[in-house]
Amino acid sequence: MSNLSKRELILKVATKHFAEYGYDKTVLDNIAKECNISKPAIYYHFRDKKSLYKEIICDFFRRVSKEIEEQIKETNPILALEAYVKIFGSFFLKEPHFSSIFAKELAFGSSSIQECVSMLYLVLEKLTKILEDGFKLGVFEKENPFMIQLMIVSTLTNYHTTKKLRSNISLKFQTSLELEPSLENIAETLAQKILKAVKC
Repeated sequence: MSNLSKRELILKVATKHFAEYGYDKTVLDNIAKECNISKPAIYYHFRDKKSLYKEIICDFFRRVSKEIEEQIKETNPILALEAYVKIFGSFFLKEPHFSSIFAKELAFGSSSIQECVSMLYLVLEKLTKILEDGFKLGVFEKENPFMIQLMIVSTLTNYHTTKKLRSNISLKFQTSLELEPSLENIAETLAQKILKAVKC
């Protein structure tokens, strides 16, 4: 973590705390202690706990949006949609704690996510263009981009948040089902299933 700036370190540690304890039970003093900084040093970068929490969520979508904009230059809508899903998969792989935060947000009204609407709009705008291009070319059915986005994000979020449940089911029923696939495989499989669903 020595290569991180102080602000990046605070975000990294705070993400872990919010994921583990939830918003209400996360204590800035504990974040400061783990970062080996003073509590006022957190306030230098973030106005309060709410601002820190909002920045974690908005920063995730800001980075995803930037990655999508930079990486998806593909004009073939099938390849573009596959890349779009895999970019989300890559981000959820790099940010496993975000899944817990995101799941809690969805469960409790998504108020902080709503404050990141501009970043969400950019992401959804790209998906909408991919789907519309595919429809115009006759390779995709007419689809609701928001529903496709929900399929992507909810699958990747649930991958992390159901890990313990999958493990318990596997032990209890001694099932031969592959209940512990890798996230890379999840993203690849999800991309293929979504493509199968939207293709004409």
